[in-house]
Amino acid sequence: MKIALVGPGIIEIPPKGWGAVESLIWDYATELGELGHEGSIINTPDRDQIIRELTAEPFDYIHVHYDVFYDMMDLIHEKCPDAKLAISSHYPYIDQPDRHPRDGYDRIYKWLIENDKYYNFCISYKDYETYKRDGAPLDKLLVCPNGAQHRDYNFQEKPDKPDWTLYLAKIEPRKRQHVYQGIYGIEFVGHYTDTTSFNPNLKDYLGEWSHQHKLQHVTDYGNMLLLSDGENGTPLVIKEALIAGLVVVVSKYAAHDLDKSLPFVTVIPDDKWNDIEYVAEELKRNRELSVTMRKDIRQYGVDNFSWQVLVKKYVENIEGME
Repeated sequence: MKIALVGPGIIEIPPKGWGAVESLIWDYATELGELGHEGSIINTPDRDQIIRELTAEPFDYIHVHYDVFYDMMDLIHEKCPDAKLAISSHYPYIDQPDRHPRDGYDRIYKWLIENDKYYNFCISYKDYETYKRDGAPLDKLLVCPNGAQHRDYNFQEKPDKPDWTLYLAKIEPRKRQHVYQGIYGIEFVGHYTDTTSFNPNLKDYLGEWSHQHKLQHVTDYGNMLLLSDGENGTPLVIKEALIAGLVVVVSKYAAHDLDKSLPFVTVIPDDKWNDIEYVAEELKRNRELSVTMRKDIRQYGVDNFSWQVLVKKYVENIEGME
């Protein structure tokens, strides 16, 4: 199949640093190629250019990965009538409707719920249940979780920094790094935005890693921390951490697709998010477990979140679209 993957056009693909949506689009295209399909990436904010690229050659399937382009779907269908069409929303607060108006998402969400013409490929089962609850046509909803490239990630059975925690995410209010900067033993990595009280001048902030550096060095740590207040599925960095052999300490929002009964998945209750002493103790306990289970952790990550597994299912979903 010839498959077009439409990105936001905000960050280059593949991204050099942060950019989860851009990373997953690149991984989709790469893995589709491994399966014998042709994945073409269209990544521009210029809507006229998007149409030009989509009509330059015939595509069997077009997947729009930017919900802001929802109002282009009819035009894309008009210009590419033989292609199957789907859209995905990567908005992190789909299940929190009180956030929609303040973020300007209410108009997009209304369209996603009322849309009965094009497929909505949900990033998580949590999003699927939210759309279902609010009356979206079930015959247009499919779940396609994000994955990670397990072949690319360095894995060490014995970490270089077993007593240290990695907090890897864009520095922004939603990710809540500023709350935990006072805990000894955490190192923060990510693109810095001057939107929180997080102090980038302290030694615990290591800056933004390149993609290659991330692939090599996530496995150095004892565990991964991510206590964000909204996600549209288990974040890419958590799946990558598991594949690299790390135990994870997460909020419920970052644990949607994880088996929470597993000993290497620690979910911090909502009422403990701001209890610094409690979080610090859970990090320590969690790290001590990490060094004894890293092979099992990696295997769980590979079996459940590798692109090799998920893209095969993705292709099956495409082939089943009417």
